[in-house]
Amino acid sequence: MWHYHRSNILKNALFKATRLLYAWTSLAFVLTDVQSVQAAAQSQTPVAASSSGPAVFTYREIGGRALKAYVFHPDSSAKPHAAILLFHGGAWQLGDPSWTFERAREFAHNGLVAIAIDYTLSLNGHSPIDGVEDACAAFRWAREHTKEFNIDTSRIAGYGISAGGQIVAAAATLPFVRDRKLTTTDRPNAMLLYSPALNMAKDPYFTRLMSSKGDPAAYSPAEYITPALPPTLIIQGEEDTIVFAKDARSFCEAATKDHATCELHVYANVGHLLTRNLKIQYKDFDSDPADAAEAHRLEDTFLRGLGYTGR
Repeated sequence: MWHYHRSNILKNALFKATRLLYAWTSLAFVLTDVQSVQAAAQSQTPVAASSSGPAVFTYREIGGRALKAYVFHPDSSAKPHAAILLFHGGAWQLGDPSWTFERAREFAHNGLVAIAIDYTLSLNGHSPIDGVEDACAAFRWAREHTKEFNIDTSRIAGYGISAGGQIVAAAATLPFVRDRKLTTTDRPNAMLLYSPALNMAKDPYFTRLMSSKGDPAAYSPAEYITPALPPTLIIQGEEDTIVFAKDARSFCEAATKDHATCELHVYANVGHLLTRNLKIQYKDFDSDPADAAEAHRLEDTFLRGLGYTGR
């Protein structure tokens, strides 16, 4: 089902960290000064655990690196909760889990176990494949800790922003990652995607990040739509020049043809991450708080319709 809104969306505060400079090439991001942006990103200290902050866990150790999961618990400790794992954007080369903390808190307030995920960036010899592997590991880890976190294993959603959208959608759709066959434990049961990168087979920037690591088409979610696609919500700007509305439409068309659920909301007169700043879509996002609230209501309604929340 598609919905077309003639409005603008996405509050500045939610993605204020994305004011760190990043861009894409003609079809994707172009990084103008990776080292300086890296330093800026690394200077951001993750929110410490507190009454309003997350509990911090290591969900994966690989190559001497400890990847963290930041868990926001709902107030209620009744029957098992649905969970949602959040993956930030940043062109696969930038970003921090704290970029999603505000939305994670809101999801937790609505009764979900919300987990902001740290994943491997495509730097120092790494590629987007590593991020997808991390996502699969994070979904497995959440299912392995269902008793500890009071999670219902059949209700674990993935929330992906921009490049994070590709990571979530890849975990949901790819048959293999580096010759390892994915199973249901590696995958989300539902997807909520903001301005997601879905069609990567011929994307110049993504191809450069993949380099000799693998075939870009093998990690392009649009290539692997089947009836098994989990229920999906996509938020997309009509004027997005980073990822394209036509790709979101094609994705949902293919999903609908396969009798899968794909709910697409395309917003007029806005670009990437639904910015009103159409000339420069990689920074200085200009959004309307009222529209941001509408977007969140759409997400909350989607989750409630799936039985993930009672609110």
